[in-house]
Amino acid sequence: MVKRHKNVFLTGDLHLGDAAFRDEQKLVNLIKQDTFDCVVFGGDTFDSWRGTSEKDLVARYDQLFKFLQKLKSKVVFIKGNHDPNIDFLKKLGFSVRKRLKYVGALGERVRVIHGHEFDDDCARWEFLAKKIVYIEEKLNRVISRFDHDSIVRMARLMGDVDIKRIWKNFHDRTKYYRNVDALLFGHLHTPAEGVKGKVKYYNWGGWQKDYSLNPRYLVHKNGKFSNLEVK
Repeated sequence: MVKRHKNVFLTGDLHLGDAAFRDEQKLVNLIKQDTFDCVVFGGDTFDSWRGTSEKDLVARYDQLFKFLQKLKSKVVFIKGNHDPNIDFLKKLGFSVRKRLKYVGALGERVRVIHGHEFDDDCARWEFLAKKIVYIEEKLNRVISRFDHDSIVRMARLMGDVDIKRIWKNFHDRTKYYRNVDALLFGHLHTPAEGVKGKVKYYNWGGWQKDYSLNPRYLVHKNGKFSNLEVK
């Protein structure tokens, strides 16, 4: 049975384990600011590619996860391409999905996916990408000792090549989502919104202060979607 939610907080692409993630307290405070009946992390919550397991990252970011455990059944984690092995979160009381469907306050049908479904090269280049990300993280750990704000992004060079292709795939495949009113996804780390056919779409961007962008999140409340920025 598809659940109905009136007030949803949604973000994604936190990439816990990345040196660029530094806003744990801000994330907790944002979720505390309203009475959300559903809190969704839309994939790539973790980044085990960087050398630390998801279980160890839960222990490292204990402030966030101790808070989320108070909400338990309201929290949904979507599996992203960087964190497919997160079923252990079910033992902590959370819901873990490949995708999420729910109905909003005004009856709008919503689908949430991570977004790598539109990235055909994702699986093809995964082995190489993991190696690059691992090396990138080691460099960033050293750099952050001297300059807290500087981040090396070797992986970005690969991502930029396919951004246009991913968006083309998205536009070509929205016909598969014609039975929903809104499609929410991430993966690209770049916020966007628009309409394709009869489907409204929203990309939450990413949580990291990265690529010269501030952390982003979506709120779906009383039938309205808001794409918001954290200053």
